[in-house]
Amino acid sequence: MKTLFCLMAAFLVLFAAQSREKPVTLTLNPTLNPPAKDYMVEVPASLVAKSAGNFIATYGQNTVPVEFVSNLRGERRAIFPVDVNGTTRVTLQEGDIPSYPKRSYAEIVHKTGGQWEGNKYIGPENWVKSNYMRKPDPCTDHSYYIKYEGPGWESDKVAYRFYLDWRNGIDLFAKKINDIVLPYIGAANYDSYHNMNYWGMDVLTVGNALGLGSIAFWDGTQAQRVAVTDSIITWIPADGRLRSQVRTHYYGWEANGTRTLLQSLISIDAGSFASHMELQADPSIPNLCTGIIKDAKAELITRSEPGSGWSYLATWGQQSLNKDLLGLAVFYRTAQCKQVTSDRLNHVVILTPDKGYTEYYFMGLWELDTEGIKTREAFVGYLDNYLARLNHPVKVAR
Repeated sequence: MKTLFCLMAAFLVLFAAQSREKPVTLTLNPTLNPPAKDYMVEVPASLVAKSAGNFIATYGQNTVPVEFVSNLRGERRAIFPVDVNGTTRVTLQEGDIPSYPKRSYAEIVHKTGGQWEGNKYIGPENWVKSNYMRKPDPCTDHSYYIKYEGPGWESDKVAYRFYLDWRNGIDLFAKKINDIVLPYIGAANYDSYHNMNYWGMDVLTVGNALGLGSIAFWDGTQAQRVAVTDSIITWIPADGRLRSQVRTHYYGWEANGTRTLLQSLISIDAGSFASHMELQADPSIPNLCTGIIKDAKAELITRSEPGSGWSYLATWGQQSLNKDLLGLAVFYRTAQCKQVTSDRLNHVVILTPDKGYTEYYFMGLWELDTEGIKTREAFVGYLDNYLARLNHPVKVAR
């Protein structure tokens, strides 16, 4: 019996040793000169792990967690943030860092315990973080059912939301602190985020416009948001320390006189002001568009170089609800740009998807946020630096 026990123990030790993933060493080579802080490296998940588990990345004296996420196409990725300043060697191996802070977050929160009376939800202030929702048919603007009227997502730098109703506009919660704040917004004193709080405030007016980076199609004269659908389902596929995501399926979106299934995936990373929007439409929409709300107090800024991978459309000026300086930007693939134009309410970029797929980034920078950008020159410098990241990604070699 003792011999059998010893054999079983030896087998378990051998199995555990064999089941552990071997460390993987990668070399990061920047293709641009400025150092990149919190650069989110992405590699195929299969390169790092063949089984489930916790992993860490170590470079120099730094150790950060590794997370596994998927893009809209279902491609699984291992991601980790690195401060890149010259050639950097990173070792990936099994492990965890419980003390590493949560630097991204996403949620869908709605009321429970009440009932619908027409288009209003009547009931107690009981909230549940379901993180999955088929939009109820009666739910529209100001139904007081969903916390701040839609899904929210944030990094430690900035927060966003979109309206889960006929408006479908993206709004900006600018932050004065590098903390996760969405769990504390919109439950008590439902719309107090329109006023200055310790964390910041809602600084953008959306109204009937595109707000910042909202999805739309160009009808020949103006941008039309995702207003008419058969149904909408939205959920949170990732709520990690490094990346959080909101995924939405718009069934039967009425665009171009036809109905299409539109899938969207919004991702935000730790340390970043930018949100990444991925879209897939079936059938494809050849005149998909996005853009930025017009403001008489804001200057339009564009950057597009022939042959570059990415370009941007931006505005800068005293355009925040707090009547102070705010910069808004959309980064788009140069090759997918059909036209940069405008309508009465918006600056617009019309995009041509590739087999129904397109992507873009959007970001907002407020003079009171932790970046503290207070001049046009500093804002353009920040945009150009981010554009350089997109056009000259860090090369990863094994």
